[in-house]
Amino acid sequence: MNKISLFPLPLVIFPGGRLPLQIFEKRYLDMIKSCLREGKGFGVIMIESGDQVIRDSIQKSAHIARQGTYCKVIDFDQQTNGLLQIVLMGEKKFRVESLSENDDRLQEAKVNFLNLETDTRVPADKKHLVELLNTLVSHVSTQGLAFNEESAIDVGARLSELLPCANQFKQEMLELEDPLIRLELIEEKIQRMQKEV
Repeated sequence: MNKISLFPLPLVIFPGGRLPLQIFEKRYLDMIKSCLREGKGFGVIMIESGDQVIRDSIQKSAHIARQGTYCKVIDFDQQTNGLLQIVLMGEKKFRVESLSENDDRLQEAKVNFLNLETDTRVPADKKHLVELLNTLVSHVSTQGLAFNEESAIDVGARLSELLPCANQFKQEMLELEDPLIRLELIEEKIQRMQKEV
């Protein structure tokens, strides 16, 4: 069991994913500085309900999912206005076993890191998902996002992050352990989305 700091956010990041963030809350500024100093990471985990920002001492912390992604800062820039601009890289999935909260309201968790999924090639009948992902990645805001077109894990993870789907669906995709089932469910989701247009 490992103890890590948590950064609850209204989003889902997968291992291998990149996430740019602007940090302004003191508890997270302190956490990031500590992680940079010690060369360690922290857990990004989806908010299921509640607010991301703590405004007073009586406000309850957000209710979070039970699985998230351990991330490390791969780039940072201190802005002149005091805000910290960072880029995170997802490394591995974890499951929360127990939660605690520091005096500064920073959440920490005892977690189990999950085994890596067994990768496989993207099946021939799912190659259209690779084409869709290439289209999404060509968008200006995702430039520089690399992925392996042959990897079912990579394609499923990047599609889950980039598709305009509800966070609950993205979380369900994160919690899956089979990359081929993930691709199947993403394909079904895309078909439903196309019918709704």
